Amino acid sequence: MFKPLRLSIRSFSIVSKLNSSYTHVPRKTIADIHELYQSNTPITVSTSHDYITSKMVDAADIDIALVGDSLANTTLGYQDTNELTLDEMLYHIKSVQRGNEKSLIVADLPFGSFEKSTEQATESAIKIIQSGKIQAVKIEGGNEENLSIIKKLVSIGIPVMGHTGLTPQKHNTMGGYKLQGRDSKSALQIYKECLNLQKSGVFAIVLECIPNKIAQFITNNLKIPTIGIGAGPHCSGQVLVISDLLGMKNPEENHIAKFVKPYANFYNLGVEGLKNYKKDVNQKNFPLADEHGYKVKKEVFEEFKKEAETL
Repeated sequence: MFKPLRLSIRSFSIVSKLNSSYTHVPRKTIADIHELYQSNTPITVSTSHDYITSKMVDAADIDIALVGDSLANTTLGYQDTNELTLDEMLYHIKSVQRGNEKSLIVADLPFGSFEKSTEQATESAIKIIQSGKIQAVKIEGGNEENLSIIKKLVSIGIPVMGHTGLTPQKHNTMGGYKLQGRDSKSALQIYKECLNLQKSGVFAIVLECIPNKIAQFITNNLKIPTIGIGAGPHCSGQVLVISDLLGMKNPEENHIAKFVKPYANFYNLGVEGLKNYKKDVNQKNFPLADEHGYKVKKEVFEEFKKEAETL
């Protein structure tokens, strides 16, 4: 008996509680993120940079998986996030997408991939969405040029997350990685950027490294979620870089920012495990013949040995 054909319905990131058009499993959508926001439920965001970290983020049921350009430093060993290229970013986006079935996946547009023109930004965003099979992009900054880019992307159906306060791609003009909004003038400028980003159509805004009270005021006066990193407890959600969150970097070589709370110590555990592995190999405690090896039937070995000795 022939079974009737089952037609799949294509679903988009703005539709709630439906299957992803790529993975056919329930995936959080922008509507789900806004439901959390409306119900005053804090939104959880973590970066991930490859298949393994993406699987962990997925298993922990983190709401948003951010493929941040911080992977330039944490994963690729660059000194500056601005060294990261679009093709390198896309490589990691694909890896993260393959490892995550439930989180809303957002990726940074890396430095140099969107600043030249609205056309360049559109091409870069389409490439990431089409090839990376993710749901949204993030753009740093709220200047006039970026606002035009955001409006264009939203108009063609690409959701955008905003980012203001400390914007790492512009750290050279900011004089380094410093707290932003420390005086009333700069704090007001950040708020103006948030209002303009909201008006441009972003679905959420990352607030990075700004005083608690400024972030609270901004959050209370917007109609979209704020995601804080170094912006205090009053944002709509929080984001951390996964290598900071899980303690993946050598603590003796890397500064831990004040706003980071490590929830594990992967680096030291990993080094300890590798040392124990080396010790077992050197002392011939690994591998053990019966515990880790495979046996062969006696007659098979004898036949092999007989033939092998004639070679």
